[in-house]
Amino acid sequence: MSYFNKLHKRLLLISLSLLISACSLIKNDQAVTDFYQLQPLPYALKNKTYLESLTFEQKDKRTLLTQIETQEHTLSLGAMTYSGLPIMQAKWESNKGLIGFSSAVFDESMVLRIIRDIQLIKWPDSDVSNGLLAGYQVTTTQKNSVEGVREITQLGETVISITYTKQKIVLSNITEQYQLTIEQVNE
Repeated sequence: MSYFNKLHKRLLLISLSLLISACSLIKNDQAVTDFYQLQPLPYALKNKTYLESLTFEQKDKRTLLTQIETQEHTLSLGAMTYSGLPIMQAKWESNKGLIGFSSAVFDESMVLRIIRDIQLIKWPDSDVSNGLLAGYQVTTTQKNSVEGVREITQLGETVISITYTKQKIVLSNITEQYQLTIEQVNE
């Protein structure tokens, strides 16, 4: 094996190790994460495919390439590093919940949290509102012609802020202290 191939493999292993450690830093407090019940796939989002760059920031920064596909009642999600190393595959159905996933990095609760964040970003306000527990509220405002903001609040305090621009979407989870930046590769 050439020196370059050995170095490439080592860099991939180091990147994967850093990603695993970054994901393990997310708080797993059920009281914090149970404010939203996953909602059925909205009609307007059926039969869509999204290829996106997702950057996760908590104490450090990691970027993945993700693909989301929606069908009648199903959301399928795949993620890999930019070098092609698969990180996760998951399938969620409106009527059955998580029906399968495989990942060497994420456990079931993390996959469901990722699906929650996808819904908070992509589902219409009325659907998000239906999933929020008592005491939580969603509001969306258009700041100007190119920027909108969706906020999830509890008793007037912002829990999650999502900023939409033409170039990217930024979800800031204030309670769990992380940020996701999503940039479209295609739609």
